[in-house]
Amino acid sequence: MKKSIFIFFLMSIISKNVISQEYVWSVYNIKVDRINAGQVVSAMDKYLSKPGNLVDGVTVSLFEVMFANNDVDATHVISFTGSPDAMNAMYSSEQKDDWMVMMSTFDQLTESDGSAAGRSIHTFNAESSGPIHQIYMLDVAEPGKKADAFKEMWSTIKPDGRITLGQIVSGRQDGASHYVLATSNDFKDLVSGRSNDPKTQAAWAKYRKDGGATDVVSSQTRVLLKQWK
Repeated sequence: MKKSIFIFFLMSIISKNVISQEYVWSVYNIKVDRINAGQVVSAMDKYLSKPGNLVDGVTVSLFEVMFANNDVDATHVISFTGSPDAMNAMYSSEQKDDWMVMMSTFDQLTESDGSAAGRSIHTFNAESSGPIHQIYMLDVAEPGKKADAFKEMWSTIKPDGRITLGQIVSGRQDGASHYVLATSNDFKDLVSGRSNDPKTQAAWAKYRKDGGATDVVSSQTRVLLKQWK
């Protein structure tokens, strides 16, 4: 599986700084020449804006890859997010003629670069979710310990933007089992370092200690172009 299989999502159901209902997702990575990118957006908008074509409770997001390693071929990422029931309804629905028209455009203008599916585990500060997503693919040795440490960490230190820990169920890359998604409002926000105050430093030290062995497999940055829900 290529290293361009990365994830991501936007949420809307929140309770204080913790999302009250987590979600499942699927992503499809595509490669498209920049000159043809507008036609892809138009084809998606024409289909998804038509009443009845977007399943209630499912959000579709189109991202452009901003930064990635040289071996990443994908230029864009299409993500689907929602509850298990909503996502199941989407994948169980009948494919209509206008779906085939949209897919014909994709066949002509894009190349597939892998896909993946999974679920979120803990999400914090969803109300501050920005359009830029930094995604870290992780190889986690002890998932339960990692999830507990992540929850304790971000319950103690509120993140500047939205942050999510999730599990990859299908389409894993190079041993990655989990991911962390962190959002930013703009480039300055993306490259700014985190706070170094004593409370934050202590929380990070405890998180690394309690979360068990974790290797960062790869990372990627992408920006939201358009969303349908």
